[in-house]
Amino acid sequence: MKLQQLRYFAAVYEQGSFSSAAERVNATQSGLSMHVSQIEKRYNVNLFERSSSGVMPTEAGRAFYKEAIKVLAAARQAENRLQTLSNSVVGHVHVGLMPTFTRAVLASVLLRFSQEYPEVRLSIAEAYSGALAQEVAEGELDFAVVPTSFDLAETLISKPMGTDVECLVCAAGRHIPRRRGGVMLSRMDPLRLILPGPANARRHRIEAYLAQNGIEVSEVLELDTMHGTLDLVGRSDWVAILPGILCLPDLDGERRQVVPLAEPPLNVDYMRIQSRKRPLDQAAQAFADILQEELNSALEIPPLSAH
Repeated sequence: MKLQQLRYFAAVYEQGSFSSAAERVNATQSGLSMHVSQIEKRYNVNLFERSSSGVMPTEAGRAFYKEAIKVLAAARQAENRLQTLSNSVVGHVHVGLMPTFTRAVLASVLLRFSQEYPEVRLSIAEAYSGALAQEVAEGELDFAVVPTSFDLAETLISKPMGTDVECLVCAAGRHIPRRRGGVMLSRMDPLRLILPGPANARRHRIEAYLAQNGIEVSEVLELDTMHGTLDLVGRSDWVAILPGILCLPDLDGERRQVVPLAEPPLNVDYMRIQSRKRPLDQAAQAFADILQEELNSALEIPPLSAH
């Protein structure tokens, strides 16, 4: 059995249709169908139930997929090993990051990486968790960083990266009732609160926190832009609940106050996600390592380290 056949089978399994899989791997629909049919005929097994709306894997198909991605991962690992033996780190790394990371951590990572690995090209995509996970699953990104609360597809694996604190962010000079290094939102007047839209995973976590702790909200404004949220907060009495590392540039207090939530705190864990069948090559792993080091340093900065 050829690796190409395994790649084509995996693409059909993950996309749920031959047409979508063909577009993803830049092949023809008939070509993919032929390769999958060859596997089925050779081993006298049905891998998919076909219908006008797409395909569904059979039990045999599900079992075969688990083994197929192991083989594809091993082939990728062998290729990575050859690259290591060549004593050169080259290639094109595609990474997906949330706005949380691009505002405060990315610049230092880029400066270090470009100096240490000048022969590697970088492409950085900024998006929210759902879009990033989909692009990783489809092979468009080598890896991405998302919150651990995000539900992963079976095609992805994850690695924990660290724990951040959620903070109240408001205009500089506003009186905030602090307690033990943080703010109890339940002791504040009803909040004019900026929230991300319902499709954002953060929205549900924040709303659950508010409800569980009896925090009153007088008005809600939906904004799915971090920079717009920060700008509005700095100019008005609107407030937001944002991850600590996003707010590192504001710790000087000149335009905005950043105060960790307290009693109870609200933490957010980050994880790196990648495809099960695509181990990181040497260049992508080097970028991931530097990103991890810079994140570790950022999470040690007070008040983010207070938890």
